Amino acid sequence: MNSVPITLGQLLELGLLPEHEVLGGASGLHRPVRVVVGSDVHEIPELAPGSVAVFGREQLVLDDLAVDLAVRLAGSAGLSGIIAAHPHRRIPFVTTRLADRLALPLIGVPDIAPAAVVTAFDPYVRAPEIAGLKVLGEVARRFQRPPADAQALVSSLTAAVGEPVALVDAESRLLAGDPAVHALLDGAAVRLGERHPVAATTGTDDEGLLLHPVQADPSGPAVCWIVVRRPRFGTGVLLEPVRNAIAIAALSFALHVAGEAVRTEREHRRRSLLLNEILEQPEELGSRSVERATALGWRLAGWHTAVQVQVSALPAAVRVSALGSELEERLTEHGMPVTPVERAEGWMFWTTSEAAADPADPGPLIGWIVRTLAAIEAEHPGLRLCAGIGGAHPGAAGIGRSAEQARQAALLARTAHRPAAVEHIDAASTRRLLAGWYGTAALRGATAELLAPLDAADPSGALVRTLRCYLDCQSSAKAAGEVLGIHRNTVMQRMDRIAELLPADLGDPDDRLAVHLATRAVGVEWDES
Repeated sequence: MNSVPITLGQLLELGLLPEHEVLGGASGLHRPVRVVVGSDVHEIPELAPGSVAVFGREQLVLDDLAVDLAVRLAGSAGLSGIIAAHPHRRIPFVTTRLADRLALPLIGVPDIAPAAVVTAFDPYVRAPEIAGLKVLGEVARRFQRPPADAQALVSSLTAAVGEPVALVDAESRLLAGDPAVHALLDGAAVRLGERHPVAATTGTDDEGLLLHPVQADPSGPAVCWIVVRRPRFGTGVLLEPVRNAIAIAALSFALHVAGEAVRTEREHRRRSLLLNEILEQPEELGSRSVERATALGWRLAGWHTAVQVQVSALPAAVRVSALGSELEERLTEHGMPVTPVERAEGWMFWTTSEAAADPADPGPLIGWIVRTLAAIEAEHPGLRLCAGIGGAHPGAAGIGRSAEQARQAALLARTAHRPAAVEHIDAASTRRLLAGWYGTAALRGATAELLAPLDAADPSGALVRTLRCYLDCQSSAKAAGEVLGIHRNTVMQRMDRIAELLPADLGDPDDRLAVHLATRAVGVEWDES
């Protein structure tokens, strides 16, 4: 016999006894089963320890007076459980207490045929690995083809392994499946954002989890994780097969993810190439380009206002490739059903109005963009997004004009040093001067030289942050202190030190302007391309 025998609990989980009910002695379900045999009450003392005695309705019903005797005899003989006909009325409380005290499971079934139960259980008792093979076979059958989506993965795997399943991303957010399994992750010391993830087992049988990464690139990080509640009594024969079953499902879903990535990349490239054509042709587009744009649902006529979204700060666990889809979803949620096109510097899209629009007035667009970026940032701690909005311009050529203004505005937004920063710029906007200043690499280099003494004296950056906030607050130490969360006297002490270190006179208007602009450019990762 196998060195790791199967338990009665595992046999029941295999679904071999439909509509069964554990009426007492549930704490004994972990007992190993050596044999399943049909019996009469008077034969119980002759059964071998570890036996499960099966009684037909004519031999024993679980509300008979003989049940207590059967439970006592079975407990003395070291049996692993009793299976008998379910009573028509409630089982006596003293019987359930007796079964609980002896940790002897009492299993009730509506229609009992002892020979059928023995025939169903016997192969798994004689060769417990059959139970594991059944799980693996079922998983292999269900995942011959990659699942259509995350919900299909969760549903198929749950049905195959008989345990609740959840799918989470690298930041432990629930993507699909059982919220209760997801909740167990809070107490599990597991890091899902590892660069080289490996399968893991956590906790105990009662609250443990099996975790397996889904990797589109076998040598890369996990795109998501499959989380399965650890099989109860999982130290036995089913634990390793379930682990292998999860690995099969993870590989199958990885194929789905890879396929979707290829399809998405192809679609992104197609959109990106078409957008380049639109931006690079200042006048009328060719008929072929117009046809392709129409097929994508892009509007070329009317007044267009372009938006450029960029990443200012990116946590290690967040993939830029996934942000594009999330941006599209969030924009749709906030009333903007558009498709952002991936660009080297981020994502671009545009809105269109039929009537002539005021280039200097983006209407409710700023509010929509701010809410969208803030919602995405809230889902990814440490992520910072910014956006620039161009002025409104007519016709296909207007998309390019507005896009250039949006790029300049995004450059300006990167210097704002605040969450979900959004800037708007148009042909007559004074902000174009600032965008032009920040867009010059030579001037940004001069910025670093100007503030170098402050960085050398205070590598933490507190002096530079204080100087920027002080100037933003129009030289009000009280207002700067409230923003920074420090006392006004502390602000003044820092400003005295800054005045000593800074190679500029803050009392001079020209020096003051240069220093203020320089502080806004600090800490921004500029795209030097």
